[in-house]
Amino acid sequence: MRNSILLRFAAILLLALSLSSVISSFLLGRNMLNEKITSMTETIATIDYALEYENSLQEQIRELHDSVLSPDTRLTIIDRNGAVLADSDLDSPDAMENHLERKEVRDAREKGSGYATRYSQSLEKHLLYVAVLTEGGKIIRLSVPYNNIFDYIIILLPILLVGMVVAFLVSVTIAARFSDHIASDEMKRQMELMEKDKKIRQEFFSNASHELKTPITSVRGYAELLCQDFVQDETTRKDFLSRILKEVEHMTSLIDDILMISRLETKDAEVTLSRVSLKKVLEEVLESMEPQAASCEVTISGECEDIFLQASLQQMRELLQNLISNGIKYNHPGGHVHTRVWKEPGAVYIEVSDDGVGIEPEDQERVFERFFRVDKGRSRKMGGTGLGLSIVKHIAAYYGGNVKLTSEPGKGSCFLVEIPLSGINTAV
Repeated sequence: MRNSILLRFAAILLLALSLSSVISSFLLGRNMLNEKITSMTETIATIDYALEYENSLQEQIRELHDSVLSPDTRLTIIDRNGAVLADSDLDSPDAMENHLERKEVRDAREKGSGYATRYSQSLEKHLLYVAVLTEGGKIIRLSVPYNNIFDYIIILLPILLVGMVVAFLVSVTIAARFSDHIASDEMKRQMELMEKDKKIRQEFFSNASHELKTPITSVRGYAELLCQDFVQDETTRKDFLSRILKEVEHMTSLIDDILMISRLETKDAEVTLSRVSLKKVLEEVLESMEPQAASCEVTISGECEDIFLQASLQQMRELLQNLISNGIKYNHPGGHVHTRVWKEPGAVYIEVSDDGVGIEPEDQERVFERFFRVDKGRSRKMGGTGLGLSIVKHIAAYYGGNVKLTSEPGKGSCFLVEIPLSGINTAV
């Protein structure tokens, strides 16, 4: 029985690790290609910003190429009809053939941007071409040496295979040590839980990476323009610096929220408990959020009994801030957010209600998921990270409680947090 379980476990693990390594190699190679295309597109935007189209393009792109671009990068300016107007590798581009049928040029003309990879017989290497249609109707194209995506896979695969072998040996050793103490059904359940946990964590890190990528790309773009002195106007420079600071603040908030969830999930993490006055915390939170409410033309109010909990002051503040902020963001001018805190035998209740936009029934079960946003545009515009309600849920669960939602589209929402008093030192 023991050997049968180990054999099946090893076979499944080997298959899973093999598939994971191959898929990871392909995805990493594809990600490298996408990152390269993004970087080249941003460089094209910078070049477009710097060019003076009414002057000699040939002279300008030769100067840009020599001062900014690497020697193996080629820069070409093409009109909408495919005629080459300027090229960094040629003195006279007039003799060049029409580029209208080149895939990257055709896509740029039809879709605004495009890319293609081709093997150059003269250079004996693969090249990556990225083309972008500018607002002035010209097409700017960059080309750089590029290894085929399968070349990246060949480079990455040995590294992943080594990791796969190590993971396989460690996993089999651990399984062999504990297999005598775990029945078949229990092992199956543990594996399912591990797989579920792995999937949740993969989705979490994937979403976190996606959320960080946008502000990082913006910061990099503005920083490159400032470093290369393409922005001479002082007002524009200050505007770019202000945007960089705003994106940095957004990334800081996102990282803080991620760390908060991580600490809440780790039950043995150190948490400072003290005698917390919920009434005082509510008053402080309402006062701190008054500017945000005023900017959205939303009225906030609250009422609370004299309730004290042996809890984390930071967690109680985070819980109230996230719920009230959520009520403000998803409201309308003239709206109202009201918070009520009271105690009943066995539990403390925190209720935050608003008369805002409400939540559709199909979204109500998902609002506590990490990075889920009912209205992505509104949330990002208000600086939201998509983790606020997930943090509320984790804080309530940390004290053995829960949070419930009732909502009607167009009429508002009500979040009710229940914190049981069993095991919590309370005083009134």
